[in-house]
Amino acid sequence: MVLNLLFPQWQGSGTTNELYSGAMLIYDLLQQLAEFETVPVRSTQELNIERNILGYSSIIQNLLSAKKIIQQYNPSRIFVIGGDCGVDVAPISFLDRKYDGDLAVVWLDAHGDLNTPSTSPSKHFHGMPLRVLLGEGDEQIINLSFSKLHPKQVFIVGARDFDPPETSYLKQEKISLFSPQTIENNPRQLIDAIAKTDYNQLYIHFDLDVIDPSYFPFVKCPASNGLSIEAIGSLLQKLQSNFNIVGFSITESAAASKSDLEIIDSILNLTQKIMSK
Repeated sequence: MVLNLLFPQWQGSGTTNELYSGAMLIYDLLQQLAEFETVPVRSTQELNIERNILGYSSIIQNLLSAKKIIQQYNPSRIFVIGGDCGVDVAPISFLDRKYDGDLAVVWLDAHGDLNTPSTSPSKHFHGMPLRVLLGEGDEQIINLSFSKLHPKQVFIVGARDFDPPETSYLKQEKISLFSPQTIENNPRQLIDAIAKTDYNQLYIHFDLDVIDPSYFPFVKCPASNGLSIEAIGSLLQKLQSNFNIVGFSITESAAASKSDLEIIDSILNLTQKIMSK
């Protein structure tokens, strides 16, 4: 079964809640097409830094709530409308355990999300979730995850803004990295790289800031020289044609109105279709 999950967490992205509103706008567009379970998230609150993570207590509580819903449904596929990137800790680690490690993760993002609490300049958790999924970072969050990924399971796509510790970690662990230029010119490189690993299931993490801000500027952390909307649409179709997609998340929308989302309407519809099959 497919679990459609609305998880509008914003606390991992700073002290303002644009990502809560952005997630709710996407939900308003897609809720007519599918039923969603909702992770309860406070829409406003003051945040403090604990254990070198801003909003730590709320992030822990949200993670526990997401875990409870996922465990209740025990889905074979998960589609997430998320706020910040930290929403993917529970669904990805669950599906990785569900399929006994037979899961490749395509991380479509302008950033690596590979910081730890000690290396993060901002202390914002949305810069840390992939590192947590790989088993490093805050111990309590790692222990609440369902499983840990191996670096060879991860394919970072479209990233171009890394902190120095993230670059060092990428080189150390030899994580696969595909630049926006590679995806624009030869997306088959990614398809072939995943195919060579023999993973049978695929999860796609789609942070909207992977799109070049000249096309879609409504994100919290824009980075220039990103992917075109056409390239992303084409890539998603290729991934669907070549792999069994068991999970998909849309995150980091800071859109303030439905009209802001019109430019990516085709991608939103495509992602919903992918997960409804």
